[in-house]
Amino acid sequence: MPANHKVSVAWQIVFTFIPIVNFWAFYRIRKLRRYLLYVILPSAVLSIIFSIYAAVLSFAGAWVSQPQQSTTNSSGMPEFTEKWPSLPPLSPEFWYAAVIGNIISFGFQGFAIYLVIIWSRQHNRQFDQPTSQSAAPAA
Repeated sequence: MPANHKVSVAWQIVFTFIPIVNFWAFYRIRKLRRYLLYVILPSAVLSIIFSIYAAVLSFAGAWVSQPQQSTTNSSGMPEFTEKWPSLPPLSPEFWYAAVIGNIISFGFQGFAIYLVIIWSRQHNRQFDQPTSQSAAPAA
């Protein structure tokens, strides 16, 4: 249930680092939809894009690599020296994509912290203002 009182900004920041609880932190201050739209959706889209890009880069070398030649033993049967063929080393582009993806991820985390601070303070200001119950005397 959304908070009907002030929330601790410090705890709200801590909650942004814990999966699932981060959603609750924004739900408490009635900003979950905006959090999903501003942080989670773009983060998910970019994660998918970078994952596909990294997968293509990591497997591109395996697709174009030459098959290993097997040797035969004295009975003419093929001899396998390795149980699993080794994959080629990952390309530098793969590592660049991984680093850039992590930087973007840290950026979204920082943006989430910024939003929870701003929105929590805005939420808390609602409870600082005295409620005006001006009962005008009947004349």
